[in-house]
Amino acid sequence: MTKTFWRAALLALVAGMSAAADAQTNRLDDRALWASINGKKDASLGDYQQHTGKTLVSWRMLPGDDATTGFDLYRSIGTATERKIATNIRNRTCFQDGSASKTMDNHYRLTYSGSTETLAEYTLSKEQVSGGLPYITIPLADTKDVYENTTKIVYTANDVSVGDLDGDGEFEIIVKRLQSVKDASGNIVGDGSGASYSQQDCLWAVIWDAYKLDGTLLWRVKGGPGIILGNSSSFAVADFDGDGCAEMAIRTCESTVFGDGTQIPDTNGDGKIDYRTWGNQNSSSPGWVDHYNSAGPEFISIIDGRTGRELARDNFINRETSSSWGDDYWKRACSFRVGVGCFDETGLPSVVLGRGVYGHSVIEAWDWRNGQLTRRWRFDTNDKGTGKDGKKHSTYAAQGNHSLNVADLDGDGLDEVMYGSMAVDDDGIGLWNTRLGHGDANHVGKFLPEREGLQMFHCLETGKTMVALHDARDGAVIWKKDGSSDNDMGRCLVGDFFPEYPGCEFFYYQGNYIKQDGTETSINTKGQKGGCGMAVWFDGNLSRQLIEDNIIQSPKYGRTFTMYRYSETFINGTKSNPAWYGDILGDWREEVILPDNTRLKDIKIFTTWYPTAHKFPWLMTDHCYWMSCLNQNIGYNQPTNTGYYLGSDIKTDADAWAEAAKVQNRPVQTAITTVTAPVNPNANGIYNLAGQRVGKAYKGICIENGKLLYKK
Repeated sequence: MTKTFWRAALLALVAGMSAAADAQTNRLDDRALWASINGKKDASLGDYQQHTGKTLVSWRMLPGDDATTGFDLYRSIGTATERKIATNIRNRTCFQDGSASKTMDNHYRLTYSGSTETLAEYTLSKEQVSGGLPYITIPLADTKDVYENTTKIVYTANDVSVGDLDGDGEFEIIVKRLQSVKDASGNIVGDGSGASYSQQDCLWAVIWDAYKLDGTLLWRVKGGPGIILGNSSSFAVADFDGDGCAEMAIRTCESTVFGDGTQIPDTNGDGKIDYRTWGNQNSSSPGWVDHYNSAGPEFISIIDGRTGRELARDNFINRETSSSWGDDYWKRACSFRVGVGCFDETGLPSVVLGRGVYGHSVIEAWDWRNGQLTRRWRFDTNDKGTGKDGKKHSTYAAQGNHSLNVADLDGDGLDEVMYGSMAVDDDGIGLWNTRLGHGDANHVGKFLPEREGLQMFHCLETGKTMVALHDARDGAVIWKKDGSSDNDMGRCLVGDFFPEYPGCEFFYYQGNYIKQDGTETSINTKGQKGGCGMAVWFDGNLSRQLIEDNIIQSPKYGRTFTMYRYSETFINGTKSNPAWYGDILGDWREEVILPDNTRLKDIKIFTTWYPTAHKFPWLMTDHCYWMSCLNQNIGYNQPTNTGYYLGSDIKTDADAWAEAAKVQNRPVQTAITTVTAPVNPNANGIYNLAGQRVGKAYKGICIENGKLLYKK
C-alpha cells in the first residue's frame, strides 16, 4: 500500500482509535456526548415550540460509521440507578429525552448497541435543566493584572477560536479581548474601534485568554503597545507541529507578555518599547495619534497551548513605508492577517500571514516543526513572478479582502490561500486572479452539487460587479450580477435556505435571492430583514438558518431561536457576528459562542435542543469546513462551509457520507489530531492508527495484518 494511502487513512480515520490503547496518547473525545434544553416558552417559534422543555442528547458520527452503526443510551437521575432509555439508535446521532428530570442532574452514558463499554458520558446539571438553559457558561477572568483601575478601563470579549490546547481530548477556547474605556458614568464608550479608546498609561490594548470548558483559565497573553485594536489582531489556533496539543500564532511586538510571565524586551536596543505617539491631552484629539503602528519591531510568535509561553519568534512581514502600501497614514500597511493552511503532504498546518489589502499585498506561510519556526514561502505582488494563470504577480495587487479563505481549491490535496479576488497556490505562486478587486465577504465550499469541485461566491466594492460566483479551481466566472454604475456591495451570503430550489441560494444585501443558475427571484423570507449574517445548521432540517439580529431563523420556516432572551450579544458593531460558531459538541449541528450582553462577565456556548432525523459525520472531519472554522475570525468574520454538498436536496444521508469520504481521502489534515508515530502496515497483529499494538478487544479503525479494518 502506498505512503499516501496510509497518510490519508491516518488523518481521515484516526477518530476511531482508542485513547485507552496508550495512556500517553490523548485524542479529542471521540463521540462528544452532549445534552441541551431550552425551557423558555416563545410563541415566535411557531411549530418549533413543541420542542421547548425537552432535553436533547446528541453525539458525533465519525468516519467509519455507517447505517449499521448503532448506539445504546443510558441515563441516571441524581443518585438513582442507571437505566437504558434508548436501544440501537442507528438512523440518527441524537435522542430526545422527554422524561429527564427538571430538578436534578441527568447523567448520560453512550455505548455501542449491545455493548456495555462506555464510549462517552455527560451530565446535564440541575442548574441547566431547571433553568432551561441551552448553553454552558464560561466566566471571564478579571483583568486587574492587565490594568488595575477597572472603573476606567475594561477588556470586552471579542473573537473566539477553538483547539485542543492541552492534549486532554477536549476542545478549549481562546477569547480575544479588546481594551475599552468607561466614561464618568461608568458606560463603555469604545471597544477598540478608534484611537481615542486606547490609553497612554496602559501598554496592552489586546489580550488573549485561554479557557477550558469548565471555566478554568489556562493562561493569558498581553499583546503589547504595537498590537492595534480591531480586526487586525487576528490569531490562529491549530496543532502546527503534530504533538497533539494546539498552539496559537499571533503577531507580537516589544512588551508583549506571555502566559508564563516572560516579556519581549527592547530587542533593537533603542531604549524604547512603546512607539505610540499621543495627541495633546487638552485638545479635542487627545488620543493615540498614530494608532496604525508606524514604528517598532513586529514579530510572529508561536504560543504553547498548554502554558501560554512563547515557543518561537521571527520577524513579521516587513512594514516598509506607508506609501508602499497605498496611503500616507499607515492604515493600509497595518492591514494584518494571521491564519492556517496545509501546504504539504505531511498534512500538518502552517501559519498564514498577510499584509496589505487595497494595493500591495504580501502573503507568507510559516512552519512550526521539530522545534523550529521557518518560512515556507512568500508571495509578493511587487515581485517579478508570474502566476500559474500566466498573469504577472503585479496584477494580483488591489485584489485583497478584509479576510482570507483557505481550502483545497484545485483538488490536488493541498491548500490554497484565497486572498479576496485572487488565490495563491500551495507553493506560494499565484494560482488565479479575477481582477474584480476588493470586497468584504468571501465564501468557499460546495454550493453547486452537480458541478465538480468547489465554488467561490463573493461581493465586491470596486467596479460595477456586485456579486459573482466562480469556479474555485481557476477563478472562472460562473455568473455575476452587475450594477448600472460602480458600487460598494458590502455583504453577501450563500447556503441552502429553500428546499424547493436545487443546490444553494445566493443573497446580497437588500437584494433578492439568486438561484444556482444565476436567475434572481423574490422570496418571502419570513421577516428576514435583508441582511447577510451567518449561515448555520441549528434545527433538524438540512437547509441552513440565518444567525442575524440576535436570533436564529429559517428564511423558509421562520424563527428557530430568540437568542437575546438569554442576555447575550453579538460583536464587531455593524458586522454583528458571533464570537465564533461551528460543530464542536454533540451531533452535526453547529454551536454558537457569544459573550454576555456586557461582554465582560462570561462566554456562552449555545447548543441545539432540536431533534433531527439525519446523521452526518462530525463536520470538523471535512477539511474545507475545518479551515473555515479556524480562519473564521480573520478580519471581517466569515461563515463556515463544507467541501461536500450538504443540503435539503440530497437523496439520502448516505449520499452525503460518500461525498464526504471522497473529499476526505487526501493528505490535508482535519480537526482530528494528527498522529506522528509511524504505522507499520506489514507487521503481524493488530495496531491502531498511531502504530501502537493493541489487543483483539480493540474497537474502532485499526490495522490487522496489513489491512485496514473497522472493529465494532
